[in-house]
Amino acid sequence: MSYLFGTMHVRDRRAFVCLEQAFRRIDECEVFAAEFDYLRADPAVVRTALTLPEGCSLQELLSRRAWKNLTFYCRKKLCVPPETFQSAHPILVQMVLSSAFSREEMEYSLDETLWRYAQRQGKQLTGMETLEEQVELLLHIRLEQHLKSLTHLLTHYAQHRRRMKKTMRWYQQGDLRRLYQAARRDARGMRRSLLLARNERMARRFVELARQKSLFCAVGAAHLSGGKGMLRLLKQAGFSVKPVMCHAP
Repeated sequence: MSYLFGTMHVRDRRAFVCLEQAFRRIDECEVFAAEFDYLRADPAVVRTALTLPEGCSLQELLSRRAWKNLTFYCRKKLCVPPETFQSAHPILVQMVLSSAFSREEMEYSLDETLWRYAQRQGKQLTGMETLEEQVELLLHIRLEQHLKSLTHLLTHYAQHRRRMKKTMRWYQQGDLRRLYQAARRDARGMRRSLLLARNERMARRFVELARQKSLFCAVGAAHLSGGKGMLRLLKQAGFSVKPVMCHAP
């Protein structure tokens, strides 16, 4: 038997409600797969992907209002000067700011906590995507689209904070449909690249792995639901999909 577990990429303790139950399911499986293979993550590749092209400045690319807001949040939330992000790709800035919405109570994110547990248990470790595939995805999306998304975050910061609180509540309730709908709205013009194409790729990888060995697969919960979500794709591939109830201790 194999398992598909929806995670959140956060260190907020509230997302860890089913941790012990997840550990028990990992114990039953031969292979553990996260969204990407942590052991093969090359820091140099990550740095290159999350850096603006040479000669570009984030301050020049953003509107005056957006840069002013970034300056404010850098000082208030991150305690760093805005110049820290002058060469940063917009998606990196989004990731850093979004992490400031959630509590950082655990040593590692939920994804990495599960990965480290599986590693200690001697499980075969792999990723549903390679780092190169994720970098290619990032570069495939036009820079203007990333800037538009970052600008929306910077000019609707309070709205995003409220959304994060709702997202955490939906996750605790196991409401996959709302999690998918929220991710779909946030993706805007990047929905095909950030959600649908990745769902297809990760579902294919799940099928390949699960047909060989028992698999515990942990990916972002937003990838599970929807007409083209991983659950539907696995059903179409011939898998019998049944929910495993997870109750908070």
